[in-house]
Parts: sequence; structure tokens; C-alpha cells
Amino acid sequence: MFEHQEIVASDFADAEVELSALENVYPSVPAMVAPRNNGFELPKSVWLGMFACYAVFFAAIAAATGGSARAIFAIVISIIYALIYFGVARVGAKQAGPECASPLNRGKPLQTWTGPTDRLSVFGQVLIVPIAIALFGIAMLIVTAFAG
Repeated sequence: MFEHQEIVASDFADAEVELSALENVYPSVPAMVAPRNNGFELPKSVWLGMFACYAVFFAAIAAATGGSARAIFAIVISIIYALIYFGVARVGAKQAGPECASPLNRGKPLQTWTGPTDRLSVFGQVLIVPIAIALFGIAMLIVTAFAG
């Protein structure tokens, strides 16, 4: 069943002999197939909503500061940090291969650790913080508009 084969190294080794001996010892392995990448399984509309909330926040804060050069500089730096944050996550997610389609787009619940979650619950849980941030920016704009 198991044949004993020796690979002898010498000063004048023949490459073909060595390779054939290696092929006999280590049979060829079929090509690896990338596993299925479930990823976040969130629909694109969730991501668009999140980016829209951050855009509203940055626009409201920019308007609330009245175009101050120092404030605009700080806002631009914050926008760059946000782009880096989401960009690095996107690059990392792309390394895993194409992501599976969201079950929410097919009318099915999203399977989570705590059980199946419907579309409205997923949107609420994922977008609650970005919505709160956007509302904070709007509140700052309203306060500065009425404070004069």
C-alpha cells in the first residue's frame, strides 16, 4: 500500500529524477476553491443609508460652523478619516471574494446569532447610530441658526 521511496541528494542531481520522485511522494492536489463568503449579507440600501447619514452630518456641521476655515479644515480631516475607515473595511472585505447576496433582497430573514431578523429590524439596528449622528448634526445646525 505505501511504497517507500527515497529522494537522494547528490552533487550532480538530475532535476527530472528528483521531480518525479517528489511527484510520487506528494501526489498532486486539486486546485483549492475559495469558500463561500457570507460577509455581512446586508443590502446595498443599508450602506447607502449609512453613507447618506454621514453626509448629512458633515454637511450640517459645515453649515453650522458658518464656513470657518479652521472648522472646514477639521471637517475635511474627519471626512478623510471616515473614508479611510470605510475604505479599509471595504478592501478587507474584498479579500474574501465576492459576497453572497442578501437574503433580505429575496424576502427572507437575515440569520443572526440571535435568530432570524426581518428587514425592518436589520435596518433599525444597523442605521440607529448613523441616524443619531445625522440628527446631532441637524440639531447643531438648528441651535446655531437660532442662537445667531
